[in-house]
Amino acid sequence: MDGDRALSDSRSGRSPSLSLVWDDRFREYDFGPEHPFTERSRALAVRLLSGFSPPTEPSPVSWVGPVSPAERSLLASFHRPDYLALVEAVAAAENPPFLDTGDTPGFPGCFEAAARIVAGAVQGLDRTVAEGTPAYHPAGGLHHAQPGRASGFCIFNDVAIAVGRAVRDGRKVAYIDIDAHHGDGVMYGFYDSGRVLDIDFHQDGRTLFPGTGFPTETGRGDGAGLKVNLPLPPGAGDEALLPLFRRIVPALIRSFRPEVIVLQHGVDGHVDDRLARLQYTPAAYAEIDRLVLDLAREVSSGRLLVTGGGGYRAASVSRVLARTGLILAGIDLPDNDRSLPDSWCAEFFEETGETAPATWGEVARPVPSGWRSELEHKLVAVLEEELGQRFPSPDR
Repeated sequence: MDGDRALSDSRSGRSPSLSLVWDDRFREYDFGPEHPFTERSRALAVRLLSGFSPPTEPSPVSWVGPVSPAERSLLASFHRPDYLALVEAVAAAENPPFLDTGDTPGFPGCFEAAARIVAGAVQGLDRTVAEGTPAYHPAGGLHHAQPGRASGFCIFNDVAIAVGRAVRDGRKVAYIDIDAHHGDGVMYGFYDSGRVLDIDFHQDGRTLFPGTGFPTETGRGDGAGLKVNLPLPPGAGDEALLPLFRRIVPALIRSFRPEVIVLQHGVDGHVDDRLARLQYTPAAYAEIDRLVLDLAREVSSGRLLVTGGGGYRAASVSRVLARTGLILAGIDLPDNDRSLPDSWCAEFFEETGETAPATWGEVARPVPSGWRSELEHKLVAVLEEELGQRFPSPDR
């Protein structure tokens, strides 16, 4: 799975439906076996997706790779030079220290590994801008990193750097974040930018890291009214996420008219995630994927970059992100009771030490939550007051 397949697609004369950015060296972004974040889950998603592609020629998926680490000048478009120097020194240390207060360990080669993730996001952005078809970077979505520090398992902020590249090229960008954790690095990085609409669905910051992302945080200066935060209480699931997404996102996208949409597709809101306490199901993720894809075709000439993000249970991350790739490529989703390939299940066990899920749809059952329609009305009313605009009535 490298650049050779991408070349074969482009030479066929047919434009593939999806550009998939992958390099097995993304797995080198590795904090060690005891750390909750691992690119192994994303690699399993890519393996599952590649094995499910229909036997048609040419393939609907163009594989983009290999990926070289981003150059320092590109990293410096968002990160401070002193921080880049720090990461470089930590990467070369015999016993690398933590890069933050305890969540993000340094490791040998961490500078190059993180810079390769950045390059993947930028290559995906360049591909979707040039071709007007979706690009997918499952290894990316490291949205917590700040200009001068690491944060929340994120060393360099690949999505912020990709968004910044589009802005410098004169494009308006809509950034949508469905990770359970607020995308603080991106929001604050463009807090005063009038060229970035930031819409973020996440677990309430009073109950989860990083403790930010409140409805009153709406931007500053030229960016005033363009930062939209939708915090959800622990236990909220599809019944909270989907009605709010349908009401808020299309209205904002159609009003802002971005030239590129970037979707950070964290899976840690999934019902069985280990770190967060939301209860989204695969059906909700699939509906959001289709809705955002349709909006990109309607508003942004098909320009859509989707990255991975959080997610701390391999069974959910691998299958949800594989489904996302299928939707973006225009491939019909498998039935929920369809068995997963034996070879993939064996690889899953080898990578994780856990028994693989038996089917595409095997998932924990959400427990009843305290979310009610009046909570939606209250949150939307706050947003309308803070943003100075009205949103459509509920559509269920």
